[in-house]
Amino acid sequence: MTQKRKGEATRWFQQAAHDLRAARWNVQGGFHDTACFLSQQAGEKALKSLLYYVGARRAALLTHSLVEMITHAAKQIPGLKGFIEDARELDLHYIPSRYPNGLPSGYPHAFYGRATADKAVEAAQRIIDAVAGHYRGAGEHDILEPPDEQ
Repeated sequence: MTQKRKGEATRWFQQAAHDLRAARWNVQGGFHDTACFLSQQAGEKALKSLLYYVGARRAALLTHSLVEMITHAAKQIPGLKGFIEDARELDLHYIPSRYPNGLPSGYPHAFYGRATADKAVEAAQRIIDAVAGHYRGAGEHDILEPPDEQ
């Protein structure tokens, strides 16, 4: 493990945690489409953190598909396969939660509701918890610690 890889893993994990907090805030505010997108982003960034940590090649880091990221990371961390359904749930929100043309008609803000947003937040939380569990198991507790902000 190089310091550079660990540093990138930390940056991506911390942003994932922040995005999940923002997703929860948006659920409370009724911005369910935004909460779904931020949940997808939280899951994606947590998995990218792990891919940086294990030294994945650049191609694996370019995707936005959580299913692809879990499939890749599970080659080294088989326990991640148990989160493939959460990854599928979050992948559903990457485009349609943001763009009207990602839906057959209407607007993302009118299409997404509380139940969908809650489900997305829960899926992202499980993925973040799985990644955090891997770091704890590896003794990398400092990756999980929020940075001192000035």
